[in-house]
Amino acid sequence: MTCQLPTDPTVAEAVAQDELRLLYQPIVRIADRAVVAVEALVRWQHPVRGLITPDQFLPAGHEAGHLPLLDRWVLDQACRDMASLRDAVHRPAHVNVNLSAQTLATDFTELVTAALDHNGLCARRLQLELSEGADLATLTRAGPRLSRLIERGVAVAIDDMGTGATDLRYLSRLAVHGIKIDKEFVAGMLHNPRDHAIVTLLTSLGHSLRLHVTAEGVESAEQLAALARLGVSNVQGYHLAPPLALTELTRTVLAG
Repeated sequence: MTCQLPTDPTVAEAVAQDELRLLYQPIVRIADRAVVAVEALVRWQHPVRGLITPDQFLPAGHEAGHLPLLDRWVLDQACRDMASLRDAVHRPAHVNVNLSAQTLATDFTELVTAALDHNGLCARRLQLELSEGADLATLTRAGPRLSRLIERGVAVAIDDMGTGATDLRYLSRLAVHGIKIDKEFVAGMLHNPRDHAIVTLLTSLGHSLRLHVTAEGVESAEQLAALARLGVSNVQGYHLAPPLALTELTRTVLAG
């Protein structure tokens, strides 16, 4: 059950009060365990509840129409943080940032380009993860804007692959760079033949389209081994590393 925050500040006020924080979860290449990317994950340093996770504030933010504002903040902060890693020994190739369906329904091109230009980050170091919650009409309107960003060098991946009705539309209409297999399928693949079959199918689909395939929610060595046998290239999850503050990421993961 989602925890509501009655009488507490809204997401918009959290942005204004500088109470949001970004954590970064490494995305690891199975072949050599190299960190190839990081995903930016937002948290709210709430004045009463402490550090809270998105499931506790995103529903209210969605209801209030504040997700484009939140996405703008995350994009700007993530680009700033990645630009600051110029001297890291093992700098990740790119940072993954989620775009909500509400943002995809806007003219978000300026939002993305402003974050890149303002922070001096090359476009090829940003990968946008598209929300599976976007409907077909939203996707149709967003397509030309995403194509312009792809032409500039921004990468695009489909998040939570297998859970949304519009996933295959993204694959057919956009020159996407990767797919991320939903963690629920990964969680069930060792004991549920249907989940294993879905992971196998999505991996094969990704390979056929020459896409990077990332499995989310990897929690055990057994899952990692099974994904390696299927040919999944990249993995993400607590078995590899939890979401980390930038300073901890730099000290423990990127320092070499």
